[in-house]
Amino acid sequence: MISSHFPAAEFWKFSDHEGVGRCPADISALCASGDDRKRQFYSVPTGTLAGKDIIDADFAITLANAYNGTARSVVLSRVNSTGAAAISSATNWGNQPSVKKTITSASTTARAGSCTSTNQNLRFNVTSAVQQAADSSWATTTFRLASSDESSYAYWNRFCGNGQLEVKYNRLPPQPSKAEMTISPGGKCVTGSSRPYVDTPPTMSAVVRDYDHNDNAGLTESLTAQFVLSRLDSATGKWTQVTDGPFSTAPKTTYSDPANSQTGMAKFSAKAGLAGTYSAPRTFTLQENVVYAWQVRGSDGQGWGPWSSAPPQACEFVYDRTKPAAPTVASTDYPDDDAPHPGVGDYGTFTFNSVSTDVVSYRYEFQDGTNGTVPAQSGTGRPGTLRWAPTSSGTQTLTVTAVDAAGKSAESPGGYSFVVTNGRAPAGAWKLDDPATATAAAGRTGDPSAAKGDGVAFGATNLGDMKDKVVSSFDGSQGAHLSTSSSVVNTAKSFSVSAWAYLPELPARDMTLVSQDGTAEPGFALGYDATTQKWEFRFPGSGMDSLGEWRVLDNTKAVANLWVHLAAVYDADKRTMTLYKGGQLAAPPALRRTSWNATGGLQMGRSLALAGYTDHLKGSLSAVQVYDRLLSQSELATVSESDPDQVGYWPLDEATSGVSPEAAGGEGLTLSTGASIYQVDDVVCDELDPTCTNVPAVPLWGDGHLQLDGTSGFAERGPGLFAAQGSFAVAARARLASADPGKDQTVFSLAGVNGQAAVVRYSQTTKRWQLTVTDRDADDATAVTPAGPDSMPSPNTENSGDHLTLAYDAVFGEVKLYVNGQLSGVQTLWPNTWDLSGVSIQVGRSLTGTIGGAYFSGALDELSAYQGVVDQYRAVRIAAGVGDAT
Repeated sequence: MISSHFPAAEFWKFSDHEGVGRCPADISALCASGDDRKRQFYSVPTGTLAGKDIIDADFAITLANAYNGTARSVVLSRVNSTGAAAISSATNWGNQPSVKKTITSASTTARAGSCTSTNQNLRFNVTSAVQQAADSSWATTTFRLASSDESSYAYWNRFCGNGQLEVKYNRLPPQPSKAEMTISPGGKCVTGSSRPYVDTPPTMSAVVRDYDHNDNAGLTESLTAQFVLSRLDSATGKWTQVTDGPFSTAPKTTYSDPANSQTGMAKFSAKAGLAGTYSAPRTFTLQENVVYAWQVRGSDGQGWGPWSSAPPQACEFVYDRTKPAAPTVASTDYPDDDAPHPGVGDYGTFTFNSVSTDVVSYRYEFQDGTNGTVPAQSGTGRPGTLRWAPTSSGTQTLTVTAVDAAGKSAESPGGYSFVVTNGRAPAGAWKLDDPATATAAAGRTGDPSAAKGDGVAFGATNLGDMKDKVVSSFDGSQGAHLSTSSSVVNTAKSFSVSAWAYLPELPARDMTLVSQDGTAEPGFALGYDATTQKWEFRFPGSGMDSLGEWRVLDNTKAVANLWVHLAAVYDADKRTMTLYKGGQLAAPPALRRTSWNATGGLQMGRSLALAGYTDHLKGSLSAVQVYDRLLSQSELATVSESDPDQVGYWPLDEATSGVSPEAAGGEGLTLSTGASIYQVDDVVCDELDPTCTNVPAVPLWGDGHLQLDGTSGFAERGPGLFAAQGSFAVAARARLASADPGKDQTVFSLAGVNGQAAVVRYSQTTKRWQLTVTDRDADDATAVTPAGPDSMPSPNTENSGDHLTLAYDAVFGEVKLYVNGQLSGVQTLWPNTWDLSGVSIQVGRSLTGTIGGAYFSGALDELSAYQGVVDQYRAVRIAAGVGDAT
């Protein structure tokens, strides 16, 4: 309150009631003078109303007493212009805020006589003023009460200091979030080039929220949503709302947002192509291949909230229900005619076209299963281009399907067939089995010869695990090289190189197997990386002294004293370098990001550097081949193939003086007591003769088999059969005497001095065939027993039993168990440090040191042993008894 009689006095937060108007000195002893005018100010918090829709607002106060019983109007004004309070404890008559807006006036004949917090009896409508405060986000709003006539005693009133703001407000639903807007089909809200194409009018869905939900406990809101479409004029780039107008949904009751119980929410849906209301809907037809945008807004019955984002930020889709026409296919490299065209490993270009103008891609699939998608380009025919290299010869088929932006594919795909020849022979090939007196490595007819350095010896044999191989050996000196006078391939284009390689030990420096000279760097190099002890295929970044290179490294370390076949393939179209080992992928392909052609000679055993030739090979090479095309996977299997040598075969059809002979005259199997060769007497009666009452069982395989008693019977072949290191396999046919023998029984084992390198047995625990390997010949060796799959069958105890093959691939360090020629699922990496030349083959028992155990009860037959890799193809042949597995 402020007083004109006390212009410098403050009456901050007065108590009880105070006057408004000219204090009537004629009747009141409380008046300080006959001309004392008073006013009251109220600063009310309004910050919480920000953003709200004010439905009704009153300033309420109690009129305690008045000059007389006649109602006299009192004027309410707003005195603030910002959100800060316009009054303070320093406010007085000489320091009072001016009126910014007169709001209203009110009067009453009521007289309360006293003040309480709830006995307000005079109200001023301040809806517009409070709405302004809410819209302006004012923290406070300051009101002034003043008499409508401050010159008259008759307009004197006394008001309690209990003025308050009574507000009824509403918060309109906020703008819907694009994150909660979807269409089906089509998915999430998307704008621009990634907009979905749909082949049926999509159902639009959105969540509408309301913040008034649960303001009073249990309070819900009734919401409605409105959806509207706009379409893009492709010619002008302008958006226009569809003339049919929006569609309003049926109301829904809000439920609490799981993340905030004070927020209500409801989900609404509407199909594109509807207008009007849910109770009186209208339909209209969507145009095909037109970009539509859709928006949504919510209403709580008091008003509509804002629309979701407008175009071009609105959610978009394109309606397209027409399937594209079948595409055509053309290729000048592989035309669809009756003539064969070269060839396997050579890229050709295929072009796809469609008369449908909305095609965005083409799906393709070749006969070999190669498939994928290529994008359609703009322009006539919507062309799509594919580069592809055949992997096999003969008639090839290509199926192509056009796909439009809505994901619809042509009902009739395009068909195309063509004939591919075998891949071209190598651009250069050198067997490297030249006579010791030769001065150069001879290639095929027409291939350049490779001049021999003085560090190369021809005619080398007895190396590693392929002792019969005749090869060229390199001593690691400056003269360890074979060189052609001209280049063999263009290293900027696709090419392949392969070779058999042998390292007597893992070297401490880099070594090169094959390279081709550039100016000061090789165009490529296939060799050994000493840092990682792995094989590598690398390309220097340029032909001069290069600061970087691109390379692909083998996934596993090289193995000394073993022959390995390596193949390297550069695909210029894909810019990928791929390394193969033993016909299998040695590592994922790597990218070659720079490309250049090395025009110098081919080098075997060294590579070029700025200072001269380096990385000379200490090891041996055989069968170097260089192709000016890609090698296919099937071709890799062929060029890398090296048949295993059968180093022993025991038919177990007979025995003389306790020894069953080896078929080629090698060391036989010595039989113990409890072991015998079962044969059928030639004079027994014919099983077809009705008078024959005792037909003997036929042998397991062939004319006889090894019969073991399960107690002490076994057969053995002494050490010296296998190379110290290298791939090998052992195979035998086995039939248990009982389907449930009650104990482990060994088919065969490889025994050393102290332990066993490998054991193939029947496991009583799993009731399946089992494989165990150990890392070394020691009492405390680490044993690995890989588990077989649940689908692995139980042993066959009838007829010919089961054929079992233990196969170890030393290059990949993996051992597998084949059952009847099929991979059983029993396989593992074998950390093998054994000297396999020192193991004996124990048939029908395990042998640890000098102690035998796990004796086999039943029949064993067809024991064979191999030096080299036995894969599934060869395992099948061994199980079938076809030749020597090659």
